[in-house]
Amino acid sequence: MTNAAPTNILVLDDESDTEDLFQQMFRNQIADSLYSFAFTTNPEEARQLLSQQNFDIFITDISVASIDCIELMTQLRKAYPLMKIIVTSAYGDINTLRAVMRSGAHDFVVKPIDFKDLAETLAKTVKAVQYLKQAEVTNKKFRAISNELDVTANLQKSMLPGNSVKKSSIEIWANTIPAAEVGGDFYDYFWLDENRIGIVMADVSGKNISAAMFALMTKTLIKSFARIYESPAECFKQVNTFLCNENVATMFVTAIYGIVDLVKSEITYTNAGHLPIGVIPPTGDAFFLECDPGMALGIWPETQFVDNTHQFSPGEVIVLYTDGVNEATDVKGEEYEYERFSKLLCNSSKLSPRALTDALVDDIRNFTQGASQSDDITTLCLKYRLRITPPC
Repeated sequence: MTNAAPTNILVLDDESDTEDLFQQMFRNQIADSLYSFAFTTNPEEARQLLSQQNFDIFITDISVASIDCIELMTQLRKAYPLMKIIVTSAYGDINTLRAVMRSGAHDFVVKPIDFKDLAETLAKTVKAVQYLKQAEVTNKKFRAISNELDVTANLQKSMLPGNSVKKSSIEIWANTIPAAEVGGDFYDYFWLDENRIGIVMADVSGKNISAAMFALMTKTLIKSFARIYESPAECFKQVNTFLCNENVATMFVTAIYGIVDLVKSEITYTNAGHLPIGVIPPTGDAFFLECDPGMALGIWPETQFVDNTHQFSPGEVIVLYTDGVNEATDVKGEEYEYERFSKLLCNSSKLSPRALTDALVDDIRNFTQGASQSDDITTLCLKYRLRITPPC
């Protein structure tokens, strides 16, 4: 048994056996207080139930809703922004389903219902609801935090996972040097399983307290959705949808999220308007990975993201960074730029991630010649040491 509140699910369907089928199919989850169902065959009654009780998931047959499905999705998203909607349809009309999905439905099931497919769809949706609830709780906590700069700065530092990771096949060193008491840059890394680690580099628009709070919310969302979706692109799609819906401050964040697979010796990554990943092969011929730059998170809910893959060579280093690196300016207003950055990377193939980070910061400071730092300087360096042989 679990002490957590059950996931409340409302089902609108006019087929007489729907309630019995749901009660039978999910009897174990109901008995364990994981799911709580309410059923109705009447659209008006459904609206009354939605207004009287908080539902986490709404499952509706779009032919029963008695309203244009696009208008229905719009109304529900506006009235219940955290509720996930699963639509069922016997139409077999893919264009209708696509329109419903674009309008805000979380997922769909085609009739006649395959209850194994429904069970998987519902379980995945429940996870999404749980993580969104966590993010909402976190967001409310953020709003309650004092606006004092020292409190915010300490909180911002505490969200970072630390500087280093060392495992047999990889070594990571990450660091951030804020330009002011608080900033909008952040990095993250987290193990998805024993052989896959997620890495993130992001830069929020603005360098004030609001930017720091937006960064905290974004970091929470990325890490939460990363544990649901195998694809970095799909993870960013979900994060972007949430940020666009909740973005009352009209802020945005550029970011890169990659999954390093130690067994496959590769990184799968997606880009949301961020800077290209730097790569230093053992030969020292540094280059930057090409990919669709995409659009920053929090701007346009219809943005599509693309997965890209890079195969590691033993001894190779990748570098994630924010524009505080390439846009650092000297006393004359000239920027550090990629030519000097590339030259340093080419000369750093033998360095450890920490030594490389230190060398980069020293080179930026030598270039700026005492000019005030105008932007956060944040880097994450990962060195791939050797190839793991998959277990038999």
